[in-house]
This record gives sequence, structure tokens and C-alpha cells, in this order.
Amino acid sequence: MRYVIENEELKVEVDAFGAELKSLQDKKTGLDYMWCADPEYYKRTSPNLFPIVGSLKDKKYRYGGREYEMGQHGFVRDMEWSVSRQSGDEICFSVESNQETLEKYPFAFAIEIRYALVRRELKITWNISNRDTKKMYYSFGGHPCFTCPIHGETDKDGYGYHFHIDGDIRYYGIDLESGLKLPEEHVLKLKSGRAAFTPDFFTNGAYIITGNQTQKISLYDRSGEDYLTVSFDAPMVGLWSAEGKNAGYAAIEPWFGRCDDIDFDGTLEERAGGNILDAKESFSSTYTITV
Repeated sequence: MRYVIENEELKVEVDAFGAELKSLQDKKTGLDYMWCADPEYYKRTSPNLFPIVGSLKDKKYRYGGREYEMGQHGFVRDMEWSVSRQSGDEICFSVESNQETLEKYPFAFAIEIRYALVRRELKITWNISNRDTKKMYYSFGGHPCFTCPIHGETDKDGYGYHFHIDGDIRYYGIDLESGLKLPEEHVLKLKSGRAAFTPDFFTNGAYIITGNQTQKISLYDRSGEDYLTVSFDAPMVGLWSAEGKNAGYAAIEPWFGRCDDIDFDGTLEERAGGNILDAKESFSSTYTITV
């Protein structure tokens, strides 16, 4: 079931399945900034990722002397969430562990995600609680996919994807077969912080940007004006679109965690970029989409 919040300028739709943001629409122009989830390229719009981000080595992890299996990006994106409260311009969804999740992830947890409109901003707040009696090891993140190019236009070189990051960026690539992080670090050279997504930009998959290098990434149109900005406090962010295709979307993904290294052979506690919550503790983080 989809739920709607709105203010004078923007209208938002969120599906209770996965608490997934499906639409962010300008009420004056009718323009929708979110990807339409065309299954030919990518069937989702903005999945929520927990308790892992990315892929595990061999789709498995070890904890407490036992081996567990888990698919890419965890499982809450495929759970039905409940609405815990709603007003005109704000809605909160919640989900918690159950017998089925405990078989895949042996921790008792509760998550609330709040969507709130403030003028031309959509603020998305995660609140994660460890309801267990032991430390909880976890990762989480957002995966919003945006219409890009926004008007279907291309620049003089035929490119329709453009992004804006302040300064050059160091990044890691992903092995397309396994979905795991490659060891080589690369530098993404930008001209005044701006660049086009060339046709081969995503040929090697996602860009993993670690180390708190940036807290803001924008998309801009052929006139050079930013039309959408994602701001976040996450230590990592991913850039992604369909590999080798002009699919019509770009994902800007704030992450607290990432996929395993391609040569990783450790336990859940040893996964790089993971987070820890002590028993009965909570953690909160917000990212903002500005249009």
C-alpha cells in the first residue's frame, strides 16, 4: 500500500513494502525526480538496506560459530512495514525482527524510518535500535535512484547524466561477477567538481567512495544548474546506474557500511565498514534530498 505526504510544493509517495520512497513530485510542474522502477533496468526506486550493504563473500557470513546466508543489501527492503504515525507532511514507518529474520540475522532489532517534507527538502531519518542483550553488528544505507537526465535532454556531446561533487574523489570499484569490492583505489578527476556520466562511466559497476570525502552530491542539467542534491552524514556513498546502459537513472547512496572485500575471509564482527550497537542502544542518521 502506498501512502502520500505533501506540502505546498512537493508531493511524496512511499510504499509500505520496504518503506520505499516511490515518488518525489513537484506539484507545480508535475515533474517526478524519482526513478520509475522500469524492470528492464532496475525494478526498485529507493530500497532501504539493512543489516548489510552490498554483497557478502559467497553470500554468507559467520557469527557465533555458525554460518548464515544472506542476499545482497539484506532483507528489510522485502518486508512489509507498519505506519507508526502520519501527518500532512510527515510519515513514519517501523519494522522489527521476528522469527524469520532471526534465522538469517541472530539479533533482535527495531527500525523506524521517518519521511518529512520541509519546503523543497525531503528529510529521511533512520532510527535503529538494538533490542538484544548482546552487541549488534550491522550496516545500513539508502539507495535512492533519481531520474537522470531530468528532462530527457543531452549536452552537446550527447551525454545526459551529470553530477557535481566538490573536489576530486578517490573510489573503489566492484567486481561485477561477485559484487565485491576490488582492492585498487582510483581517483575520479573532476573539472570544477563537475563531470558527465559518459556512456562507459558505469561499465565497471558502482563507485564506492569511502573515508568521509564528501557529504553532498548533486545532479545537474545541461545548463549547469543543480536540480537535485543529496546531503548526508554517512561516512561512505555509492554512485551507480545500470552497467554500460543509458538507463535514465542515477543512484546516490549514503552508506554506513559496504560490500565485502573480494579477498575477505573473516567473521561478521570483522567486516570492514560495519557498525556496532551495544545492547538496548539506538543510532539515528538523516539524509536529505533537495530539489
